[in-house]
Amino acid sequence: MDFVRLYKKEFMRGQRSFGATLVITLCVMLFFFTRIGRWDTGLPTLVAMMVVFGFGIAAFIKSFDSLKEEWKHDNQYLMLSLPVRGYSILGAKLAYFMTEFGSHMLLIGAYTAIIMLAEIRSSNTLGNDLYGGIASSVWRAYGLCVLPTLYILTGAGILGLFSYTVVLTIKKFGFWVGTASYILPLWLLSDLSSAVMKVSPGWMHIEIPLSKVLSLGQIESALDRSGGVINFAGLLNGTYVGIDMASVLVWTAGMIGLFYLASWLLENKAEV
Repeated sequence: MDFVRLYKKEFMRGQRSFGATLVITLCVMLFFFTRIGRWDTGLPTLVAMMVVFGFGIAAFIKSFDSLKEEWKHDNQYLMLSLPVRGYSILGAKLAYFMTEFGSHMLLIGAYTAIIMLAEIRSSNTLGNDLYGGIASSVWRAYGLCVLPTLYILTGAGILGLFSYTVVLTIKKFGFWVGTASYILPLWLLSDLSSAVMKVSPGWMHIEIPLSKVLSLGQIESALDRSGGVINFAGLLNGTYVGIDMASVLVWTAGMIGLFYLASWLLENKAEV
């Protein structure tokens, strides 16, 4: 398959930076882990979270840059003459983008959770039951964020590929064209999504109490046994996590449309 071969090409070209970044982030997180007890409580976790944010920005920038080499050296013309379809070229780049930055974001999130739990444990003021409840809630929160994180990264990658393809198709006023081709789809999809949410049937809107999602009952039971009086479920009363499936369908259809529009532009590049 063209897609598999192109993905292997992307992976072989980026494997050194991919591996080096994994090693660097692991070393950075291990350094933060050794700062527990030496730095003020909470500071190692805070700095680790800043690293997560930094990688989010890097993913955003990377999404714009993934077509640069092909367009710079006109490699896309060679690949399209084989022939290779535009969606295979873009799909391989998007898949490698998700492999590289998706794995980084998930691993860094896991490292941050581990550091935070280690800091909590280091205080030596929590019983095993209470710590176990907190750990369960933290990992539930991490799991809850996995799919949204990957979904958002995929969207960022598609928008970046679409914008970059538009810029190099319409070379006049490149900066403004690129900015408009990124912001305009976001604006249109956001407005359409909001409109659809207002008229979508109730069964397409899924809501779950946050206290149930995070399984806070285990923490409350541990507090009750130790004489604690904090009612987490009460504190989070009325707080829900939810998703509107109609809105998700709008965003998904929009991103698929942008992906295939970028593929069409790649195969039918018209300079104006």
